[in-house]
Amino acid sequence: MEKALNGMKPLKVLQDIFDEYGHLFPKRIVLGRYFKNILQDLSSPNTFNDVNDYNKILETLDDLNISYLLTQNGRIIEKNDLHDWIQNNENLEIVEFDNIIPLYEILGIEQQRRIDDILKDNYRIIMTGVTDLKDLNNDDDDHYKRIDFELSFESENYQVFGSIFSKNKSILKRSEEIYVNFGLYDFNGFYAIMKKIKETSIDITECYVSWVVIGKPSQLSVFSPSNRELQVDYIKKTIKLQPDNDKLNYTFDSSFTLHEEYTIFVHANDLSISYEPNNIIKIVEWNERFINVQIESAYETANSDHEDNDCLENEIDLHICILSTNCRYLKIDNAKEECPLNIVGYILDKENFNRSLSQEFESSNVIDPLFTKELPNSL
Repeated sequence: MEKALNGMKPLKVLQDIFDEYGHLFPKRIVLGRYFKNILQDLSSPNTFNDVNDYNKILETLDDLNISYLLTQNGRIIEKNDLHDWIQNNENLEIVEFDNIIPLYEILGIEQQRRIDDILKDNYRIIMTGVTDLKDLNNDDDDHYKRIDFELSFESENYQVFGSIFSKNKSILKRSEEIYVNFGLYDFNGFYAIMKKIKETSIDITECYVSWVVIGKPSQLSVFSPSNRELQVDYIKKTIKLQPDNDKLNYTFDSSFTLHEEYTIFVHANDLSISYEPNNIIKIVEWNERFINVQIESAYETANSDHEDNDCLENEIDLHICILSTNCRYLKIDNAKEECPLNIVGYILDKENFNRSLSQEFESSNVIDPLFTKELPNSL
């Protein structure tokens, strides 16, 4: 059971355990004797009112004209041998299961809690990773990096969030000059698509991409134990961008109370172009209920003459993931280490807290959150 709870595919291992040992467990097992015979006269009213009365059993057998009985295994027991057979305790067998409960209820309270948690049909952190970019060409402005999972998923319904960061000894620094988006998801992995949005001396081959996979364990079959304690809320909304501004601010209602030190992951997919990071998404302000995000054209930032600079006229899918925790670090599956959450996402803090944001709600571009009960064909 611990293997299932601590493994990367807990649902499959749990199913294997239930298939081997069953789903139910009897708390009471009755041992005794089981005999049978086939009566020709089904209308006979004779029954055994007291199976412990041996003489009554013999009398009833005589009335029914039965000279032998059969055990569950088909062994013939002559009527004259019945007494010795009953008295022999070596021949006891299971005749009844009673007080049946689900198998998992025989486990400890903590194991039951962990199983219940795994079986919840909620969005969770499925897997995390850090991947180096040593094989990229630093002279290019756009980069594609294929990232493969160690274990295949059973669905393509998931989302990936993350960032680019550099490492100087033990100090990690998030890159503001290189923006990353994620897409082209399949059962075995995805692509990180990167774009230089500012002139920079940063060598991308010395950088890393952090990534977090969000989805439902019941659909993907994979569920890392590393960050199961973190509560995840996922919001998706399709919005139409306005072409007259290179920077747009949108405010959305989270539909639940936000607190300082919650972590926000956010990215967008341009529906009419590709998974390229055409729009840069940043958290601007927040309060207990609302979050304000800024959407800026990556082409406007990098090159105002880019032929696809009309990307702000397109509809985009805005994906937002909220971690309801004051935890400061995320456990990384493929590196067996921890990564600060402010490297991967945005931490809600006092500096960008705006108590009057709700008063500005009516006059701003507003996104109503869409909390999906079931994942659509594509997140």
